[in-house]
Amino acid sequence: MDKNLPLISTVVLNWNRAELLFKTLESYKKTLSVPYEIFIIDNASSDHSKAIINDFCDKTPHANAIFLPNNIGGEAINIGLEKALGKFIHISENDLEYLPNWADKAIDLFENFPSLGQLSLFGPLPTDEVLGGVGAIPPSQLRHSHGRIVYELSKNSGTSCVIRREILEQGIRIHSLPEREGIIFPNDGLLSRDIKKAGYIVARFEHDLVINVGHTVKELKNRPEYYLKSYRAKPWFGGEAKLKEKLEKWEKTNKPPARLSFLFPNKNRLREKSRPSTECSEPHLWSMLDEWTPEIETIEFFYTIVRLIKPVVCLETGAWRGFLTQAIARALQQNGRGKLISLEKEADIYAVAKRRIAEKELEDHVTIIQTDSLSFTVNEKLDLLILGSDVEIRLAEFWHFKPHLNKKAMIVFQDTHHPQVNNGLQLSLAVVQTYGFCF
Repeated sequence: MDKNLPLISTVVLNWNRAELLFKTLESYKKTLSVPYEIFIIDNASSDHSKAIINDFCDKTPHANAIFLPNNIGGEAINIGLEKALGKFIHISENDLEYLPNWADKAIDLFENFPSLGQLSLFGPLPTDEVLGGVGAIPPSQLRHSHGRIVYELSKNSGTSCVIRREILEQGIRIHSLPEREGIIFPNDGLLSRDIKKAGYIVARFEHDLVINVGHTVKELKNRPEYYLKSYRAKPWFGGEAKLKEKLEKWEKTNKPPARLSFLFPNKNRLREKSRPSTECSEPHLWSMLDEWTPEIETIEFFYTIVRLIKPVVCLETGAWRGFLTQAIARALQQNGRGKLISLEKEADIYAVAKRRIAEKELEDHVTIIQTDSLSFTVNEKLDLLILGSDVEIRLAEFWHFKPHLNKKAMIVFQDTHHPQVNNGLQLSLAVVQTYGFCF
């Protein structure tokens, strides 16, 4: 690729959102650290958007303004796409606040996921500020590669996204939805479908790369007429009634907690991804680092257990990204004694967990081994056994390691329904009295 060409080409679509557009452009400029070009397309706005766009372009290199005489809706994005020269194409709505290093993080994912065609700038779940706990959860599946994760979407990614240049070279473009309430939205659903038909996956990042300032509860309340009109133009979302239902539910529900962690103060923390069930009616009150890592509250509980019972030898199956491994090792370090044996079968995941422990300087307390747990022989008595690998083999793991348990050892079955484990083990009274179980 020509070094003089931009790495990323941005196309921003605007229509009558001057105040939010200003926030979008200012945050974009402050957070971008790769070679870029930006095209700001205005769909014949009647507010003071033109002045904001002109001022931004005057002060910003590689910024280009395109003012249209009429509102042609989402298809206006194509005007910018035809001019774009970047290796990656970035489409932006006009109500976002960009977070630091968003472009670097997005590009890194494309380089590590060859099948990734379209990446949403949002995380897998609506944030607490955007009707968290009552907003819809987009169906998705966690995928991992080289220590990175994305959430593959079964439906569309939304308009704001980054796509590969190859998508444009295959002739894929933006289409508009029919005009409703004077609004002509981009057909983002069709765009994602076309990208999938071309053989790529569509995904969300593991956490938000932008803040959706245009859809926070505060913004919805500040401009109710605008959003009522917008929802009426989206009958597939349930229209005006759906917006009112969400706001009413938000007012009645428990407000989201502070998503804090004394173990991971600098990590991005999300609301729990699980859907409400008879076992947990309000899962959004819990927090997670990713879908496969135990909830933050659970990790902190494990840390507290280790601090409390002062084990000498611990064994964990299924290291995943090493967050729980890190917490247990930190507790052992603070106890002044003890070690953890962590077993992980997959080479890619093993490398990620091992790197995390090395970065945290906890190698004196953890030995991570790449192996099949059922093939591993432990030569020491265990004080704490944590079973966190595939659910299907956890019972087999218990019986495999049972002969190596100390009397009064604690056994923890992670993320497993109590009846399932209890029935499978067919625990005798003697077994229950001998060991401490946690489900």
